[in-house]
Amino acid sequence: MRWSSGTAAFGLAALLFVLPLLRAGSDRDVSGFDCADPYELEAVGAITTVVGCGRKDGAALRGPSRVLFDLPLDPNTAAPASLEVLPGIGPVRAAAIESERCRRPFESVAELERVAGIGPKTRARLEPFLSIERPAHARCAVQ
Repeated sequence: MRWSSGTAAFGLAALLFVLPLLRAGSDRDVSGFDCADPYELEAVGAITTVVGCGRKDGAALRGPSRVLFDLPLDPNTAAPASLEVLPGIGPVRAAAIESERCRRPFESVAELERVAGIGPKTRARLEPFLSIERPAHARCAVQ
């Protein structure tokens, strides 16, 4: 099954609507997303599409679903489509992050300021959603 751009856009829009509710501790009922040990049940490409809860030995979540469960994305390995769910990151900036990490992997979140258009304010907004895994290894679409 391939996602059309409309389906992907709808999914990202839904994620962007739900994410602030989860992060802000809203009084809305989002208990369906309360899961201490989420794991991947199904995926399309490098993006988890179906999540299970409560099994410690399940596959790690991939893509934007990590953000829903308050798990960080690694800017060295996250797909550009996954980076686009972050505040202030659109398709152009996500591609710029991928290009820069292929040139030289990020060793800290602060190094995102090497990317054109990401300064201290944008980086500060992104920090809660990101984590650099050790050793720093970049995932590049084209080598």
